[in-house]
Amino acid sequence: MPTWMLEVKVMGPKSAPRAQGQKRALWAASLTSWREQTSGLRWAGSGLPSALRETQTSPASMLCLVIFAAHALGLAAAQKAVLTLNPPWSTVFRGESVTLSCNGSRPPGSTPTSWCLEGYSWISTETNLQIKAAQMEDAGKYQCKTSDSTWSDHIELTVSSGWLILQAPHYAVFEGDRLLLRCRVRRGGEVYGMRYYRDGTEITPKPVQSSYTIDQAKTTDSGTYRCEGEILSGSLYFIRYSNEVLVLVQELFSTPELKVAGSAEAREESPLTLRCVTQPKPWTSDLQLQYSFCKSSMIVRGPESSPVHHIPAASLADSGPYFCVVQTVTSSVRKQSPEQGIKVKRVPVSGVTLGVQPRNGQVVAGERLVLNCSVAAGTGPLTFSWHWEGSGLALRTETLHSRRMDYEIPAATESDAGEYYCAASNGHNRVLSPRVTVTVWVPVTGANIIRDKPELVLTVGESLNLSCSVQAGTDAAFRWLHNAQELDVASGLGLLSPVGHVLYVESVQLGHAGNYQCIASNQFSLERVFQASSEILAVTVREDASTWVAVGVTVTLLCLVGATVAAVVCVRRHQKAEEICFTAWWRSTPGPVQQEPPAHGLLPPATLGSSELELEYANVCPQEQTSSDVVYSVVSIQKGSGAKPTGTSQMDNGHLVTYAALCSPKPSWDSATKVRASEVGDQSKSDIYETITHL
Repeated sequence: MPTWMLEVKVMGPKSAPRAQGQKRALWAASLTSWREQTSGLRWAGSGLPSALRETQTSPASMLCLVIFAAHALGLAAAQKAVLTLNPPWSTVFRGESVTLSCNGSRPPGSTPTSWCLEGYSWISTETNLQIKAAQMEDAGKYQCKTSDSTWSDHIELTVSSGWLILQAPHYAVFEGDRLLLRCRVRRGGEVYGMRYYRDGTEITPKPVQSSYTIDQAKTTDSGTYRCEGEILSGSLYFIRYSNEVLVLVQELFSTPELKVAGSAEAREESPLTLRCVTQPKPWTSDLQLQYSFCKSSMIVRGPESSPVHHIPAASLADSGPYFCVVQTVTSSVRKQSPEQGIKVKRVPVSGVTLGVQPRNGQVVAGERLVLNCSVAAGTGPLTFSWHWEGSGLALRTETLHSRRMDYEIPAATESDAGEYYCAASNGHNRVLSPRVTVTVWVPVTGANIIRDKPELVLTVGESLNLSCSVQAGTDAAFRWLHNAQELDVASGLGLLSPVGHVLYVESVQLGHAGNYQCIASNQFSLERVFQASSEILAVTVREDASTWVAVGVTVTLLCLVGATVAAVVCVRRHQKAEEICFTAWWRSTPGPVQQEPPAHGLLPPATLGSSELELEYANVCPQEQTSSDVVYSVVSIQKGSGAKPTGTSQMDNGHLVTYAALCSPKPSWDSATKVRASEVGDQSKSDIYETITHL
């Protein structure tokens, strides 16, 4: 029988083999127990004692069996106790000491602890079970429980009497944990050429050490390990092999998988959600993980605690291969999902429309005109363009990430009227909108009256034609005012007929005189009416003056006839029997051509007034000789002549009659001839004349 030494010892956290604490060890033991009880295989170690498998029917043995069965079926509701080893090796040489500690919930005060070895159970007040100088009989599977906990997972203790042993931790090893394996030689021995193997493959580190360490264990490190070495015995070296140890590296979480919400073929500008799915193991409920999302080996998000990557509006640039990475907070464990290809498709443009502000497409000149181009469907950056009446050149072209864009004309002019359309494209197709007609309404300005006569003084019976024009204006209407009163066809002025922009009077009367004005107007809406007034035009109408002209002409002719008769009478009264005609040689202006005296007195008035006569001077000799010698001169002046005779006066009738009286005896025709002959020889001799003007 083995010697048992019981020791009461309260184990603190430092005595636990793992830094993760009691809870994680509890889950690890639970997993080991479940695996072994449901796999149908022998437990690690020697398994259940044969006596227990065969004929053991003691109450204690039956209790252990019931507890095992309840645990396997998941019927235990209380928290499991945790059993640990110190040192943590489950394999020891014979004669070495080891201590087992039972940790579990218990009420205050001293309470008993239940122990179980290979089906044998007992109750003790000690929480620690110390084995000193372990023997082969001490090997087996140990379990414990407290009053408020269920049976712990078992720990299989192996006691070896060989030359070499490979020691491994008794607790479960998880991914990212530090795994330490020790190859030891029995006391008093010495080993050379130590080598390590896993599943028959040598894994000896260099340089060779007495321990094999894996800083961050992976599931691929699971396997059956052993070591071997050369043992010096006397003068000979013998190769010795250690025991085999099964190391199972437990997985903290499963290999992640990248999943796409919906389909892997997303539509551009639609939301895209990626989820990194992994399954933490049940014994790692307190495990904290971080997630990263990568595209083509580039991190696009993370690491962070959320396993979801959301793209609000996917673009073509978001297409490509994606994968996610899950890691622990300390980055001791890092797993990558398989790549998932994502393709983002562009939606073709459709439903292009052109809207106009103001809505009806009518805008007042000078006001703001907005043409907004929009698409019902279409993704990606859209290129908008605006066109006017089939012009080959676009009014404007703009590219942006929007389904609507405006083209604004700050101040519309009349030339902006016409048909407009817009086009939209996202690189796949170009779609045109229906055409929209824009009307630019121009308010009337610059009203003006145009007349057909330069003078507005008219005679009764004449016609009058006035027209009203505007400098600018759409669909102008015209009204006429006469003396500030509006005219129409039934205005009461008889022949006055305003028709549109024309005011026509076929025969003006005295009542048509006055001030005329036209008013042009147009109406954009019920609330907006524009008008422009012309200047005021004054028209004067007089009676017909043809009768007064005829009377005036008659009176003038009678006066001329009377004057002519009076002049003839006066001339004949002063005629002489004999007329001496001569030319005064002393005149400063060239003298008239001398003519023979007429046979019968003065020239008739009709001859004197003839318009065909040029400027003539004629000396008339009186027929009768009197004591007063008189010489008459008749001067005929044609109207419009530039020269005037010297010493004459202009008369109203265009004729001037002068006569001269001689102060010395008059010469005879002969003497007159002599006088003419002597004019060249002796100019100092002269007759003295006195000029008398006859009116």
